[in-house]
Amino acid sequence: MTFDELQKIVYDAGIVGAGGAGFPTHRKFSDKVKQIIVNAAECEPLMMVDHHLLEHHLQALVDTLNILIDVMGADEAIIGIKGKNMHLLDDKIVASLAGTKVKIKEIPDIYPAGDEVVLTYETTGKIIPEGAIPVMVGVMVINVETVYNIHCAVTKGEPVTQKYITIGGDTKEDITIKAPVGMKIKELLEAAGYGDLTDKAVINGGPMMGKLVDIENDVVTKTTKGLLIFPEMHSIIQRKKRPMSMTLKRASAACCNCTMCSDMCPRNLLGYDIQVHKTVRAASHSEVNDTESFLQSALCCGCGVCTVIGCQQMLDPQAISMEVKGQLGRQGLRRQNNKAPEKVREERASRLVSSSVLIDRLGIRKYVKPSVERKYMDFKPNKVYIELKQHVGKPASATVKVGAKVKAGDVVAQTAYEDLGTTMHASINGKIAEITDRFVVIER
Repeated sequence: MTFDELQKIVYDAGIVGAGGAGFPTHRKFSDKVKQIIVNAAECEPLMMVDHHLLEHHLQALVDTLNILIDVMGADEAIIGIKGKNMHLLDDKIVASLAGTKVKIKEIPDIYPAGDEVVLTYETTGKIIPEGAIPVMVGVMVINVETVYNIHCAVTKGEPVTQKYITIGGDTKEDITIKAPVGMKIKELLEAAGYGDLTDKAVINGGPMMGKLVDIENDVVTKTTKGLLIFPEMHSIIQRKKRPMSMTLKRASAACCNCTMCSDMCPRNLLGYDIQVHKTVRAASHSEVNDTESFLQSALCCGCGVCTVIGCQQMLDPQAISMEVKGQLGRQGLRRQNNKAPEKVREERASRLVSSSVLIDRLGIRKYVKPSVERKYMDFKPNKVYIELKQHVGKPASATVKVGAKVKAGDVVAQTAYEDLGTTMHASINGKIAEITDRFVVIER
């Protein structure tokens, strides 16, 4: 298989990062990649999708990594997995990797181990320069489920029409299921037996970086990794519901400029010049002339350590930094004075945040179950709503017309190959019922 052939297969299959922002995977491939890092950190509490894939599909992941190594001419692939999860891996398969280019690397049980900057350092010792992407240090970071989706595309010709999802939180049992892309989240929860949401709210993603679900309108996308249910009055939900205007007012009134948010920032500890407290002050006091304090927010990964662990005033530096970062991005403003840190800060080792400490600080210890069951459920939604933008970059455009008949796996929308985007497929058999600015709606 050639480099161009692999890129085309992955683009045609609609594969994007399955655990984060949804960067189109085919655009990550490069002959400059020397190390492929598989993010198997299962970074946020209560998330268990990667556990299932590592336990049941490790050989498929290894085979796919060997293909990627050969096609890109990489030196090695490293599966970065927390030591506490090594028991998930088949001993025979692990033993077979001795002397090969695919390696298993145990990483510490810290948060955010899945941040690509942190993961790259923990697996290779390299620090990605500020404002840069992993390929600048010869690295490609890829999610476990994304690797598995490449396996399905290369070996079976299957596009991404289904998504692995963990349902958990304030539930009797946590489960991992596989659901059609485009299924209404409300309908999915009802079909899975989690329909009673009285006085509860749902987060799409983890408790730290996930977003509140609009239960009437949101649907499963290629990046939906977890649906976590919490009491509506839980501090996690209340913080995510707080309007930005109130968040800024609280910061302007109560921030004592103690610098704890900066001192605990995982990227600051890796040597990045990110001073979160300065962004908080500049934004909350409208210090618009302090441009650097705004622009440095571009270095924020949004992990939330500053809010949950750092700030002792119960403010929300994470939300403020991400709001500023988003506003700057929409205006096309970029930080110009990025640097390449030479080493991590000496105090890093003593300030790493363990998953256990994070769980307790979040107040979710009682929601951590001893196990998460993989339930094989056959979901049959009458309608699916295929979002045109499930990825970083340019939204896809519909390639079908209302009334057209489609089968699961048929292309229904696409971003031009030369643009940053990908391909969308029908996840059920049916006909095109509606096309909007947001969805291609398919009715069974």
